[in-house]
Amino acid sequence: MSEPVRVRAAEGVRIAGRLFGSGDVGVVLSHMGDGDQSQWLEFAGQLAEDGYLVLTYDRRGSCPGGELGCSTGTNDGDGWRDLAFLVDEVRAAGAERVVVGGASLGAMESLYALSEGLDADGLVWVAGIELYNGVPVSEQVAAVRVPKLFVSGAADEEPADLLAVFEADAPPPVEIVTLATGEHGTDILAYAPVPVADKFRESVVGFLERI
Repeated sequence: MSEPVRVRAAEGVRIAGRLFGSGDVGVVLSHMGDGDQSQWLEFAGQLAEDGYLVLTYDRRGSCPGGELGCSTGTNDGDGWRDLAFLVDEVRAAGAERVVVGGASLGAMESLYALSEGLDADGLVWVAGIELYNGVPVSEQVAAVRVPKLFVSGAADEEPADLLAVFEADAPPPVEIVTLATGEHGTDILAYAPVPVADKFRESVVGFLERI
């Protein structure tokens, strides 16, 4: 239910990804630092069934191979620059509004890109940590006016602590979801109890319905 895409991104880096589904609302999902786009594939399929256009991809320098492909370049801290090209790819595939989101490093890249002026329509932030490129999240999020969903496990210490920062400093609209788990990022989908993983999925789908 997906097809491979190859996107020429910042500095000529070639990003390998997969497009799922179709719809007026698109989603770009960025994986955790330790891994590849496979972390999002099952959920991307669910979102496609729910009527969304979804792009998963391998961060620059990530090479799982096979159907997941390989992205060129190195993970040098500039991965956030690729998001503009990935958003353009989703728009070219038919989405009128595009949300960027990710887990852990993917969340951090998505928030930072929006703070730097990325043209997107929403943010799904799952279990990022405090600094990206030396900029604290309180400064980043203050510049982001699009709708925002922040998700963390209650026992995932640093991301959970940041939820209070977002509640205080993020301009509305803001949604904050705390889950009863210590699992980190997309590990919530893989390893948390089923009701917790279901709440994660439902929170994201509900947010997308309001974009």
